[in-house]
Amino acid sequence: MNRAGFDFRAFTSTYGDRAVPAAVNSEYHTALYCAENGLLFLYAMSPYARGLDAIIIGAGPAGIAMAYRLKHDLHFHDFLIFDKLDGIGGTWRANTYPGCGCDLKSHLYSFSFNPNPNWSKELCEQPEILQYMEDTVDKFDIRKHVHTSVECTGAKWHVETAKWEVFLKDLKSGVEYSRFASVLVSAVGAISFPRDVKFPGMEKFGGALFHTARWDHSVSYENKRVAVIGNGCSAAQVVPAVAQKAAFVKQYARSGQWFHERPNRQYSELEKFLFRWLPLWQRLLRLRIFLEADEETTAYFPTARGLRIRIQKENEARRYIQSKAPQKYWGYIIPKFPLGCKRRIFDPGYLDALSLPNVELLPEGIREITETGIVSASGVRDDFDIIVLATGFQVSEFLTPMHIVGADGRSLHQQWRECRGAQAYLGTYVHNFPNLAILFGPNTFPANNSALFACETQADYAVKSLFAPLLDRRADVIEVKQTAEDCTTNAIHKQLRNTVFSADCSNWYIGQFGRNAASWPGMARSFWASTWIPDWSAFNMVGGSRLWPLYTARRWLNTMTPLTKVVLVLSLVAAAPMDKAV
Repeated sequence: MNRAGFDFRAFTSTYGDRAVPAAVNSEYHTALYCAENGLLFLYAMSPYARGLDAIIIGAGPAGIAMAYRLKHDLHFHDFLIFDKLDGIGGTWRANTYPGCGCDLKSHLYSFSFNPNPNWSKELCEQPEILQYMEDTVDKFDIRKHVHTSVECTGAKWHVETAKWEVFLKDLKSGVEYSRFASVLVSAVGAISFPRDVKFPGMEKFGGALFHTARWDHSVSYENKRVAVIGNGCSAAQVVPAVAQKAAFVKQYARSGQWFHERPNRQYSELEKFLFRWLPLWQRLLRLRIFLEADEETTAYFPTARGLRIRIQKENEARRYIQSKAPQKYWGYIIPKFPLGCKRRIFDPGYLDALSLPNVELLPEGIREITETGIVSASGVRDDFDIIVLATGFQVSEFLTPMHIVGADGRSLHQQWRECRGAQAYLGTYVHNFPNLAILFGPNTFPANNSALFACETQADYAVKSLFAPLLDRRADVIEVKQTAEDCTTNAIHKQLRNTVFSADCSNWYIGQFGRNAASWPGMARSFWASTWIPDWSAFNMVGGSRLWPLYTARRWLNTMTPLTKVVLVLSLVAAAPMDKAV
């Protein structure tokens, strides 16, 4: 068969559970799935496609940070970004529910390479954050690398070619195909795949039912009866926002939460002017917010000082809850577990909303969903027009639902099941999966700090420990050693053992095998320090050139700023020996 100039010399092979043609006698191949007849055609890839290139999955904060580092730090441009959403922004594009915002101050929840002097207030909402992401992509010329509405369904490492084959699906056309790359970067983030809970009778409900991450804006909640299931951050934001227009809002929450005051001051035009023209002042503000957030993390650790700070913060939160919420709810809202066991909530007006005549809190789970509403665990029946699932995300199920196959033929999720949960060396590398970097991976979540900081830290680490040595021809294939991965993982879990994260509460840190696959066991700055200088003894490095130091020197010269080059030349001239007069 011949299509678009490609010679298909094929025989029957297997792709998933389908019998498909497969190309033969070709070193590289790519694929085109024909939706009309259900066949997957494999055709020869250009024999000239031998240089280093990369595919990044995800155009959210992590993908943007990775793209910036590659493009502007390494001057590496041979990469593509694929995202299943219809634009960039990741979680800030997916989550558009009423009241959606960030509980970390915006001058810290921003990229270090693109400080924003124009934040409207200390804690910004979703539309402003998404616009900041859009502006960042355009400012640094990243958008041309991005393919949107294309979902990654999986990837496979080909040992014989030292390439990743990445399987993709165009969500607009339905076409399935694959692309090859030397390096694969997962930047899908943790808040990307909703946790779809199943209640008996859900399929019978006659009204609108959707997850907060799939908010249906075609459905009006004005003068409607709305049920909100869940009690995390998204529920705390949805309830007060929806209550402003809904006839009735009832929340089903099985446990309490630690709520804290959330002051949110608007920035004046003078402050924005100073941020713009005195950037050092903005940098110092960002540093102060970072250090304060990091210090508060001390409350989560089993030290005398940590216990003292935790008791102090719990007392503050308890007084705040009692000053805001109706007394009848105090016993339900104030939790029995220690501060930090669940992610604490900075109150976006939720506690005040509980005093509204059209808002009710029921501290129970769900027995079943009927055609007209909900039956609670104790048998309380209510009718609703809309049911909102504020049930969070599959945070500990990293890279779900992609099917990633490693060098020995095992899938990533199978390998992680054998390890009792997701794990990666410094959250970034997994043995048996060479030339693969995971951003915001296992055990990298900062307890009380910026997720963007963690993403940038990992992107910087991936540049130094993977992309730079590949570009320098120090190696062609880089894979972390299993011993290094296991030893660091065991050390992390030993440190987590006595922290509040392992206390008796239901949280999204803990996976199905009882291990905390999310939290970093220290302060955010300690994660930065751990990844600052790569430990090359932790890696298997195959191939490369003996002349790699020369390639490294060339890269340094090519990526130096003009000012640095001038300083270097002047330093060399000054250090050169001068002829003595005779």
